[in-house]
Amino acid sequence: MKWLLFILASLGCAGSALSSAVGDTYDQVIAEKGKPTSHIEAGAVQILKYPDATIKLKDNIIVSIRPPEPVSQASSAPPVPRPGPAPVSAMAPLPEPFDPNAKLTWSTDYEGSLDRAKQEHKHVFLFFTGSDWCSWCKKLNREVLTTGEFIQYAQDKLILVELDYPRQTPQSYEVRVQNKMLESRYSITGFPTVVVLDYTGKAVTRMGYKPGGPEPFIDQLKALGD
Repeated sequence: MKWLLFILASLGCAGSALSSAVGDTYDQVIAEKGKPTSHIEAGAVQILKYPDATIKLKDNIIVSIRPPEPVSQASSAPPVPRPGPAPVSAMAPLPEPFDPNAKLTWSTDYEGSLDRAKQEHKHVFLFFTGSDWCSWCKKLNREVLTTGEFIQYAQDKLILVELDYPRQTPQSYEVRVQNKMLESRYSITGFPTVVVLDYTGKAVTRMGYKPGGPEPFIDQLKALGD
């Protein structure tokens, strides 16, 4: 019985010696914990790694014991966002379809039309006409100036000014005085006469009635450029 108690007491002492402490020697560590899983030695310093601790020794004496670092779980990479629909590139608006019933706006204000031409960089189309008596003026108006081709061109390119010299249609005093002055300024000797000005007010061409419809008339205007 006494021998049994002695053996149990010896085992209990051995079990308590399994835990290394600072100050223990290298031989004690090996005797208590066995061969390390990793042994790094640099001069007088040794690092012994065990599953339950990392032990640092200097001159074969334990100077620190660190518990094992917790194994960090690999953080799951954030989900790759699915590409959204490709942005729709801005497209230039399509030109509005031409309205065959559209009508042009003719001004009788010479000075106001010049100011507008400077702002919009457009040509000024001065139409000298005798609307109620000049047969060639009526032909030019009917065969060119009221056609869809001319209307479509003039809407974006010209500022139209009608300078009328009627014999029966009444006019305001201001318009009669203005038109008389312009007749002299541009040396109008017959009707119809078209004088085209650039946006600075400089006369760039003179035109009159010619057969062939709107195409040759518009071609002559296009030759002036923008």
